[in-house]
Amino acid sequence: MGIICQILFHNNIQGVYYAGQTISGQVTLSTDTVKAIKAIRLKVKGYAETHWTESKTDSNNKSTSESYNGFEKYLSSTVYLLGSATSSEMSLEPGVRTYNFACQIPIHCPSSFEGTHGRICYTVAVNIFQSWKYDSLFTRPFTVVQVMDMQTYQSVSKVPVQARSEKTFGVWPFRSSPLSLELTLPQTGFVPGQTVPLKVLVGNDSSIRVHEMKVGLAMMITYYSDLSSGTNAERISVAKLKADGVMRNSRKMYDFQLLIPSTPPTSMHLCRIIKIGYQIEVVAKVKGMHINGTLVMPVTICGVPIMPPMVHYVPEGSGAAGAPSDGALTLLEGEGAWGPAAPPYPWSEDATLAPPSYAEAMHIQPHPEKSRQMQQEEEKQPFKPLYPIYSLPQPTEEKKADPALDKEEKK
Repeated sequence: MGIICQILFHNNIQGVYYAGQTISGQVTLSTDTVKAIKAIRLKVKGYAETHWTESKTDSNNKSTSESYNGFEKYLSSTVYLLGSATSSEMSLEPGVRTYNFACQIPIHCPSSFEGTHGRICYTVAVNIFQSWKYDSLFTRPFTVVQVMDMQTYQSVSKVPVQARSEKTFGVWPFRSSPLSLELTLPQTGFVPGQTVPLKVLVGNDSSIRVHEMKVGLAMMITYYSDLSSGTNAERISVAKLKADGVMRNSRKMYDFQLLIPSTPPTSMHLCRIIKIGYQIEVVAKVKGMHINGTLVMPVTICGVPIMPPMVHYVPEGSGAAGAPSDGALTLLEGEGAWGPAAPPYPWSEDATLAPPSYAEAMHIQPHPEKSRQMQQEEEKQPFKPLYPIYSLPQPTEEKKADPALDKEEKK
């Protein structure tokens, strides 16, 4: 039997932490025979990486491809469980050994993310260096959720907002009267698990029938490379609803209830190479050669409800005696020692807000353009980040629509 390695997190089975909290756990190594090794290293790391290729054709019709890569490091701390970087060969005797560790996650780390052309990931890794053999690597990923990105959250409107668009069909002098879309939201900041009431007023003064209405939440991702000229954009639909259309020369009010699924928070400032934004999209679908009527409103998906407890959040254990410094990995002495456990939610325990549940990200799909390293790691241990899901009332009390607009109204 080879060396068996198990990595566990203390009091945190799901392995979800908030930026600023202390991750703690235990590494257990077991073997039933003597093994020749040089060292055993424990490392906690967090980083973002991007990768994609683009094909180009020159004037001679010759095709070439160019690769774009980006990398940014947030956390990298190492300790040796046995030996060191310069150790000579030693014998690992049969038996079971346990090592307890703790490491505080820097408070400005962005949330975990897995995308088509990049990712933000955090892992605990154990490397066993052996002479005349391939080194053994054991990894355990964990999820980090950012809740203190105040630069992003300060842009959230807490009062009702509206957006409007108009579209005409045909060309002058045969241009139609406009098809107008008006969207009303109670605010612009939401969290996964929250049901968002969307009021959509459609005024179809044209002679073209709208055969279907669609609303949805789309994630807009921009990937950057280390070369300033390299960018790649991606749109992912994370939630959508549809309803019947609107007859010509009519108007109609819709009350959609859009549930925000498990998805990463908006992140526009914390990661240099991956930017994540969201927008509510309204589409009035028309048939034939006409282009659909559309309306888009940017919104913010938060890692925690925007409430006073979130603003006053201070990571538990930070500044306390014996707590690891920011980003420093430490071993805890003593057999069976337990490191500090991460609190189940990032606000004070006397808060009235109930702790969230956690669910896997809904947007992740395998893609052939992922880098070879990313694919190899996923084959060994596929990982989907877990994001908090909150049980919250709607942002505002639902108001009854104008009775004249409850049903489609002919003008």
